[in-house]
Amino acid sequence: MSYGSKRRTFLKAAGVGLLGGLAGCTRGAEQKTPADSETSSSGESKTVSIPLKEYAKANIKWTKYDGDSINIGAVKHPWVDAIKPAVPVFEELTGINVKWNILPEQEFRTKRLTDVSTGAGKFDVFFMDQVVNQFRQSGWIQPLDPYFDSGELFDESWYQPNDLLGVCREAAHGAGRADMWTGMPITVEVLTTFYRKDLYKKHDLSIPKTFADLRANAKIIHENENGVVGGVARGQKGYGMNIYIQNAWIRAFGKKLWNTYPSDSALDSEPAIAAGKSYINLLQNYGPAGSASQTWSDALSTMQSGKAGHIFADANLFWDGLTDPEASSVSDSIGITKMPVPDTSGGRFAPNAFTWQISTSKNAKNSEAGFLFMLWATSTPTMNWMHVKNGAPFPVRESTWLNKDFKKQVRAKYAEVSLHSLKNAIGDPFDPKYPEWGQKYSEKLQTAIAGNQSVEKAFRSAAKQAEQIATTG
Repeated sequence: MSYGSKRRTFLKAAGVGLLGGLAGCTRGAEQKTPADSETSSSGESKTVSIPLKEYAKANIKWTKYDGDSINIGAVKHPWVDAIKPAVPVFEELTGINVKWNILPEQEFRTKRLTDVSTGAGKFDVFFMDQVVNQFRQSGWIQPLDPYFDSGELFDESWYQPNDLLGVCREAAHGAGRADMWTGMPITVEVLTTFYRKDLYKKHDLSIPKTFADLRANAKIIHENENGVVGGVARGQKGYGMNIYIQNAWIRAFGKKLWNTYPSDSALDSEPAIAAGKSYINLLQNYGPAGSASQTWSDALSTMQSGKAGHIFADANLFWDGLTDPEASSVSDSIGITKMPVPDTSGGRFAPNAFTWQISTSKNAKNSEAGFLFMLWATSTPTMNWMHVKNGAPFPVRESTWLNKDFKKQVRAKYAEVSLHSLKNAIGDPFDPKYPEWGQKYSEKLQTAIAGNQSVEKAFRSAAKQAEQIATTG
């Protein structure tokens, strides 16, 4: 089986999980949630060949918790589909039995909150996202540093923690707000720009390096192609929806969220407002009607159907869906490039990125055994198998991105653009109040995209709300 068909088979098995699990693609946005859940042991019929000698090289006492069991709380996500076939290798290596609790995202979030806030400690390992600092500040997350310092459970020279991408290590330290490890990174995505190579050739367009270039290219396509808009991007409210893209625009204009937390959000600064105008201008002038309600899936499907010249910026993981001939009518005409930068003083390349991590709670029954699972799951042998042999597209290790077989399989350009973007990415800060103030901010942004409020008024109002929420809750 060719790698392309193998990857498509993996994506079909994962269903919409690949894209639904993106940077909070649904967080804070209106969504439908499946009612099903899955609780299972790790047994898989597929035989996986990861030689145990790859792990025996580590000075780690893998069998220290032989006979223990761990419960893993997870969302329905393609990472689960990618790693589950390999888990019998972990069980053979350690003697630890793995039990999965796989749930739709909203149900998982509810059960995770109950588990950690009540001290139940059912989940020994669980998915962690934007609420990391809310959980950390509440004392629910167990820092992993004591395990890293253990002479029996960790071997730095074998594990090579610095091979983990910097943006992922930062995410696993409370989104850069903690000195200790709050989890281990398992997947990552980064914003990139997608464009139609056929339309670029037809209109003699150059790859956009600046937002001015992107705007000019979108204008030409929008005005000269019947039934094709200049581009698409997220407009729908949600703290993981429109502001996920807008925040990258703000950083590109040389500003960061929060000059001083919690008193100055910087959303009402001149660079932030300029960034808002830049992003909103693209959607209002060269996007489809109703851009203010466009979700990530709307942007993707519009591009797949050949009705857009660009996705102005969104997750690099869209690449698979855009280049799959069974899903995209323009699969042979998709180009990928790094997100442009502002054509103004102070502009910088700073795409947004999102990392899922797995964590443990202070009341988990088997945190030590859970740590061994985290270590194994994010180690080089396991990660290389998942991405080179089993079609996963989201490595958190630089060495996997540079692996010649992986680069060949995902196409060199995708790997090149993604890795360059990841090495320059800046993730959102995810302070303890982020979901609350981020949601309000996203609502103001949506009203501005819809033309119901000026950019200045929307951003100033968002700044005031963010500071009030962060200060008083």
